[in-house]
Amino acid sequence: MSVHSAAASDADPVLEIRMNRRRFALSLSALIAVAAAPACMHDHRATWTPMVHFMALSALLTGFRDLSQIHAQLYLDALLANPGTASVLDDLYVKAGYGGDAPPRTLDELAARGIFDDERLRALADTITLWWYTGVYEGAAGPSVATYTESLAWKSLTYAVAPSTCGGTMGFWAEAPRGR
Repeated sequence: MSVHSAAASDADPVLEIRMNRRRFALSLSALIAVAAAPACMHDHRATWTPMVHFMALSALLTGFRDLSQIHAQLYLDALLANPGTASVLDDLYVKAGYGGDAPPRTLDELAARGIFDDERLRALADTITLWWYTGVYEGAAGPSVATYTESLAWKSLTYAVAPSTCGGTMGFWAEAPRGR
């Protein structure tokens, strides 16, 4: 396909673009990349929400990245329902650096920021970890079960299943665990 300038005179050079599928695809890709660039260059701190903070902190504390959003919401809601705990959680986020330019990427980085040196912050971090591993949290009416079979205690024991959970066909218990 050729494109000629309609306004070209004998003195003006003729604008000619030879377009094929490959050039069209490359041009389209470049256009999309340029259009998407401003969206990629936004301030990532704007995307931090209380749930994002909580999930990132929980992943560091537990060592698991594939945490349940449903359980996280239960735990976060329980923490935020108590004004005293909510303010300690805010302090923990600030001291850890969540919402800033360099949130912690490892448990060691979290520790280096002094989270475990402050008794209030350490106690809250321990509580969050306990809730994830047991599946039991402190709700408005007292201890509540978020999950039993999906608690991290069972996920961390790759060779075991929660009691009363079917592990396979009849007699599966006679075979050696997969993790050994």
